[in-house]
Amino acid sequence: MKSFILTFAFVIIAGLIPVFADDAVRAAVPTHKAAQLTADPELETATDTSAIIRWTTINPGGTALHYGVVHYGTDAKNLTQVAQSPNRRNPSHPDMIFRVRIMRLNSNTTYYYKVESTGATGASDGVSSSVKTFKTQ
Repeated sequence: MKSFILTFAFVIIAGLIPVFADDAVRAAVPTHKAAQLTADPELETATDTSAIIRWTTINPGGTALHYGVVHYGTDAKNLTQVAQSPNRRNPSHPDMIFRVRIMRLNSNTTYYYKVESTGATGASDGVSSSVKTFKTQ
């Protein structure tokens, strides 16, 4: 009888191990695919003190809320200023358009920038552009 109970317990425990292992593997798999740029970032409009940067990515999936993020500055190697804008993901659309307004800029100044997008938690969607430039009026 002891042998039967021990064997029965071993079979039950051994049967549970793959379930736990499968759960661990599923937990490590991202819930959305990495987004890719489908339209490079570009200046939509600029005034003497503000600018709007626009770009498009494939729909990244994941959380409903995403953020467009622009890192910018007057030195291409020192993009320490950040502007971001929330964006609600529409799961039925294949693309996602981001528009970020940058405020309090200096007039007649050249700025350098690069963009990225993040999910609601701040985790990157996998989008990062090369450094671009614009000039205020």
